[in-house]
Amino acid sequence: MSAARVERARNSGALSFSILMLYVALPYGVAALTGTPEPNLGALAAWHSAAESVYCEEGLTPVTVILMVETLSMIVAALLARRSGDRWGALGVALRRDGGHLLAVMLLIGLPFLISWQTESSVCTRGRAFYWESVLIDAFILAILAISYNLLFGFTGVVSFGHALFFGLGAYIVGLLMKHLGAPWWLAILAALMGGVLIALVKGVVGLRIKGLYFALFTLAFAQVFFLLAGNRLMVNITGAEDGFTFKVPDWLNTTQNRFFFYLATLAVLVLAFVVVRRLMNSPTGRVLSALRDNESRAQMLGYNTFYFKLISIVLAGVLAALAGVLRGVALKGASPGVLSIDFTITPLIMVIIGGVGTFIGPVLGAFLIHLTEEALRDTVITIGTLSVNIGERWALILGLLFILIVLVFPRGIVGSVQAWWGRSKR
Repeated sequence: MSAARVERARNSGALSFSILMLYVALPYGVAALTGTPEPNLGALAAWHSAAESVYCEEGLTPVTVILMVETLSMIVAALLARRSGDRWGALGVALRRDGGHLLAVMLLIGLPFLISWQTESSVCTRGRAFYWESVLIDAFILAILAISYNLLFGFTGVVSFGHALFFGLGAYIVGLLMKHLGAPWWLAILAALMGGVLIALVKGVVGLRIKGLYFALFTLAFAQVFFLLAGNRLMVNITGAEDGFTFKVPDWLNTTQNRFFFYLATLAVLVLAFVVVRRLMNSPTGRVLSALRDNESRAQMLGYNTFYFKLISIVLAGVLAALAGVLRGVALKGASPGVLSIDFTITPLIMVIIGGVGTFIGPVLGAFLIHLTEEALRDTVITIGTLSVNIGERWALILGLLFILIVLVFPRGIVGSVQAWWGRSKR
């Protein structure tokens, strides 16, 4: 690869980020310039209020039109970039490398406005668009959790049955600090992430001395200790025991008052988690992690400290899972022992397997597929003769059957199997 091409590849990430920022900033700027602000507001507050007056309108808004034009332009540019070779320079590299991902993020940004247009509702107040924002926020949070588990299980080959520990602690730490100590939101979030680092270090330093299935059982027992503590009646004045607790969040993080902003913030964290893991796995450290998954003994023979690299994976996966837990706690403005239960270990595991173990987009696809399918079928009742089956009440059974079917049809997960089929077809 030539030096110029290497330089263009390095710049492609910054260009992709710039394209995404322009995609968001252009409709916001137009809305702020054409909208009507509320009276008696300062400069920045008046600017934002003017923008809200436009993008909070019901039905088809100028923001919706601009987003649609931008998305169509992105599709055309990505297609042309694939035919342009090196003529577009770093921009062509960015569009060829990240065009599909950029388009997916753009569609998710514009989706609430499209739903608002089709249902004559608003992205800012109660209605169909407002409801689907909450559904997608849950999907984003689960996707972040699945990405963190895929880093541990899919890319490094470490099997953990206690990954819910980090997810639950993220929700508990941020909530307890804001509720009992009155900590500012940024300090509470930082403390939750640092708590994830600390617990991951303890879990890794102690647990990695145990091999194979015994390590997985250790992680399960370690997580169950915190689950039992959270639900213990002795902690009722602090954690609310089995009922959990609620806490107040700033208005701008309140999903009842500013759900669309929280929707965008959660999507941004999902994109950040995806980029961090992809950059890590494309680095020399990531190649060592992949080597550990494939053959740890050979990696040791080559001189790599496998304990150190596994610990890196556990800590980063723990931080990402804790960040997902923080978002969950803030979104619900509360936490309960359920977020520490094994369900939030098994669920991301299933999402990773269905989407594709060791793939980048697979866990995200798996999270969306499972969560949106559950949402679509929640109130569905199938009637056969005199027999009526409520899908929502039998969701665990339906999920099991869906899992078996997908594993049989896509043995490497959806993304992994499609990539394998595509590779064979190009030979």
